[in-house]
Amino acid sequence: MQSNERNFGFRSGRPRAGLAALLVAALFAWAGPLSAEKVRNHFDSDSIMRPPGFFDFNVLGEAGPAKWLILSDMNPPSAPACAVQVESKRPDGSVAAAVRRTYVFRDGTSSVFLKRGGSRSGLVLRYVDDKNYLLLLVDGAGGEAVLTSVRDGKSTVLGRGKGTFTDPWQKLGVEASGPSVKASLGDSPLLEGTDPHPVAGRAGMAAAGPGEARFDELVFESAEIK
Repeated sequence: MQSNERNFGFRSGRPRAGLAALLVAALFAWAGPLSAEKVRNHFDSDSIMRPPGFFDFNVLGEAGPAKWLILSDMNPPSAPACAVQVESKRPDGSVAAAVRRTYVFRDGTSSVFLKRGGSRSGLVLRYVDDKNYLLLLVDGAGGEAVLTSVRDGKSTVLGRGKGTFTDPWQKLGVEASGPSVKASLGDSPLLEGTDPHPVAGRAGMAAAGPGEARFDELVFESAEIK
């Protein structure tokens, strides 16, 4: 594993103990064992030109602008709408994150369809706060993928891979079970990594650096944890 504090240009920054992180911690303490649950976000019931509902928005790593909107698309996996991070002029190490509210994920499967081109995009998982999360990003042009763990503000590369966008929209899938994290792009394995701190947290979409990023059919299915 490669460990540093500036992966993809990230900088640790100052601690940001947000209300969302405190609520998540309280939820974990109160809920005890995590039950199996499936959540699907197809974005077709959201209002066009408004942010997607049921999500909180944040910027991870380097500071930068971010803006999420629901837009129509010619041929998304679930017509007619998709979620889009539309701010195209962001620093390379700035990650715009849209994190699902009232949902806890540690083990299970997650997937999202990404549109070819644009910025590096993917999933944020096991998100506790701005300094503790997993991040899986795929370059929409070249297919290079990186799985990164950020704990206490320090980033560690857990795995790298390269896939191919054979269609305009490609499905990115993740299977997480304790320390084991496996990712696929389309029907092909993408990468594997070992998360040394498999904690429960929130989950959502992520887009890094400059360029627009489009997402559709975001699905989380948690496995029961006793």
